[in-house]
Amino acid sequence: MRLALLAALVSFAALPALADEAPDWRSHATPRDLDRLDRYEDAVTKGMMESRVAGEENGTYNELVSVMEAETVAADPERLEGQWNCRTIKAGGSFAGFVVYGWFRCEVVAREGRLFFEKLSGSQRVSGYLYPRDEKSWVLLATPNEGHSGPIRDYSGPEGGVTDPQLVDEPAIAALLEDGRARAVFPWPELESTFNVLEMTRRK
Repeated sequence: MRLALLAALVSFAALPALADEAPDWRSHATPRDLDRLDRYEDAVTKGMMESRVAGEENGTYNELVSVMEAETVAADPERLEGQWNCRTIKAGGSFAGFVVYGWFRCEVVAREGRLFFEKLSGSQRVSGYLYPRDEKSWVLLATPNEGHSGPIRDYSGPEGGVTDPQLVDEPAIAALLEDGRARAVFPWPELESTFNVLEMTRRK
């Protein structure tokens, strides 16, 4: 009994460690990413409206609604860590109004005392550290891989400076969902859409 209690206390104590050691995301983000994240709600509202007609026409709009309107739960690092299936849904914008892509592999691991996200397969791969935002979400400061599916790249940091639309950093707000899924919403991406959402389901 004592061993079980000790293990539980150690596990509980480890949970905030990732958050405590992480720097504040605002001090680490580029000015452009700060602006995009500050206008997150506007992107979601606009993108949902823009994608509604296109999504209803091919019967997949409810898939976007399912992930965007799902209830979020406490931002528990242990529940976010691990292997995931993930797919991108592009909402709004001039590309096609609404596009649902296929499933690929993603993971969230502990790296240097913080959570690190990486899309492992498919095109348009991204990676980056997650920073606590509030009780139910993280900020993901992600960067596209070199050549889409090549080596991972470091995030630009406060100085910014990357102007190539294929390589510009991609910030997101990530959350765990009540039904066991997770999502990362990328507001105002450089190309194609008003927002992108990466839907994540646990790999079995």
